[in-house]
Amino acid sequence: MFKECNVCHHVWATCQEFIDDPGVRVIGYQVNFKDLETGLLFFNHSCKNTIAVSAGAFADLYDGPIFEEAKTGTEACPEYCLDKEELRPCPVECECAYVREIIQLFKGAENVRLV
Repeated sequence: MFKECNVCHHVWATCQEFIDDPGVRVIGYQVNFKDLETGLLFFNHSCKNTIAVSAGAFADLYDGPIFEEAKTGTEACPEYCLDKEELRPCPVECECAYVREIIQLFKGAENVRLV
């Protein structure tokens, strides 16, 4: 089982089922700067519940560059990661940017396929 809604108890057997569900919409991201894969992506479910899933659960969706250096707190940083509801991609070559690219995939979920 990939995830279960703790309100309506709907079960998504696989990550792909979760991605394909039109009743699931990405609404936020809470970064964990020490371990990016444990940051949380938040989704609204059609039953009116909010579901949190670790960013690492979707790491396989991204096949672009992953930068090694954090730019958080620098002049170049737009501070998107500091705002949980900010879902735009980051224009900076920062280690956090790949998670924001994963968020973009969910915003066009009909085109997302696990690699």
